[in-house]
Amino acid sequence: MSTRRWMRTAGAALWIMLMTGCFSEHKDNSDLTPNGSNLATGLPLTLTYWVNIPNDAVRSLKNFGESLFYQELDRRTGVHIEFLHPPAGTEAEQFNLMIASRKLPDMIESNYTVYPGGPEKALDDKVIIPLNDLINEHAPNLKRYLDDHPQMKKEIMTDNGTYYAFPALGIGNTNVNSGLMLRKDWLDELGLALPETIDEWTHVLRQFKEKKGASSPLTLVTGDVTSDRFTGAYGISSGFYMEQGKVRYGPYEPAYRMYLEQLNAWYKEGLLDADFAIQDARSQDAKIMNGQSGAFVAYVGSGMGKYLNEMKGMPYNLSAAQHPVLHKGEEPRFFPASYDYRGDGSVGITPANKHPGETARWLDYYYSQEGHMLKSFGIEGQTYVMENGYPRYTGLIMNNPDRLSVGEALSKYLRVAQPSPGFVGDERYSEQYSRYDQQKEAAVIYNKYYKNLAETRLPRITETPEEGQEVAAIMSDIAAYSNEMILKFITGVEPFSRFDEFILELKDMGIERAIDLKQTALDRYNNRE
Repeated sequence: MSTRRWMRTAGAALWIMLMTGCFSEHKDNSDLTPNGSNLATGLPLTLTYWVNIPNDAVRSLKNFGESLFYQELDRRTGVHIEFLHPPAGTEAEQFNLMIASRKLPDMIESNYTVYPGGPEKALDDKVIIPLNDLINEHAPNLKRYLDDHPQMKKEIMTDNGTYYAFPALGIGNTNVNSGLMLRKDWLDELGLALPETIDEWTHVLRQFKEKKGASSPLTLVTGDVTSDRFTGAYGISSGFYMEQGKVRYGPYEPAYRMYLEQLNAWYKEGLLDADFAIQDARSQDAKIMNGQSGAFVAYVGSGMGKYLNEMKGMPYNLSAAQHPVLHKGEEPRFFPASYDYRGDGSVGITPANKHPGETARWLDYYYSQEGHMLKSFGIEGQTYVMENGYPRYTGLIMNNPDRLSVGEALSKYLRVAQPSPGFVGDERYSEQYSRYDQQKEAAVIYNKYYKNLAETRLPRITETPEEGQEVAAIMSDIAAYSNEMILKFITGVEPFSRFDEFILELKDMGIERAIDLKQTALDRYNNRE
């Protein structure tokens, strides 16, 4: 018998002994190492797993099976995984084809909150199976966490109390990982403070244009103006939100006109990039680094880190700005942020799986302390070393000999850089991924008012399959129409004298019906136990 197979079989035997009480109980069950081997036969188990492979991993991996993380997980648990990866760019199409063919793998990693009709429809369609009994019987680590965090428990179940996936759960204080940034060296040179209010933003942008010669003081892309980058200053969101428990839709509110009028004023004055509606990331990057722009939206890691690295040694510095408000002293209440339950990176068990109990035990390992350390930091002495109780990444990650970026190295060796089953956002990872002090400061600034979103952001509500289909049909047309009109209002193609017609058109297209359906779903969510 090979050493590898002997280790798998021995691991299975050890797990049987643990389950039958032959070992004394561990002081902290979160440190127990579940072994997913087939307990009936004691033989190693192979499971199939459909999952997207991220762009950062594609450079060095053909398959997750080549990853250090999964190879070590295989060794520890005795469960071998055959990965099924859709080609990049075809993920949605391949997912739909897989569902239609009914040729299902044992596990599917996806975001079931955006499944057409919601998680309940995915259960009704028999794409995935209910997990309540499996979690109660075979997933002690996840069960303990949910019992200790009742709000999170509500987030990952349907309205009738059904668990449907092993989730990616946010921890730490890094749910807000992007925001508005400005040229700090320009601010210092001009004696300007970071802007907080809309009026202060206007003043800073004018100074950038007049004193620094910026042709596009504020550069944005279309997605920035149709999201909550500046809308929050006017007390609204760019989409559905709640105000004192009542669902509202931002573009249907009178304050949305004030928001569009401000962007239109910046556009006419040459403060907002004239190309915002058509430019791509490459052209925006050029403006940010060549001095055409002094303010923009970016991620702390892949944006701010990239610009600071590219401009190292130059008179170039960046600083994060707090989410804008209208009046001094107000606190931001609307801005883009991840949910604690990420949605993405959640794994469902399919009806084709003939070993659901063993699969649940294998997935539960992600929620143990040992599993979390393996997923986030890897193998001690290889991808990290312990320094006074702190897991510090080695040069294999931080200065990769194959010239992989930190993000690419993390994606090659671990599963920490994108949402995946288990815990996401460990601050010890975030601190090291952000190599510059400016990034660390940005994370603090952006997350300062995260708690305020509890008052305004819709929780993870789920419509019934019928409601979900109706909302999707209504909002598909509304999104296309409103996005078109938003750009026309900002650029002046449509006069604001026609804003009332815009509101009437949203009403005729069924926005009030969509709001009612969202309200019904929110009321059901609030009644979950």
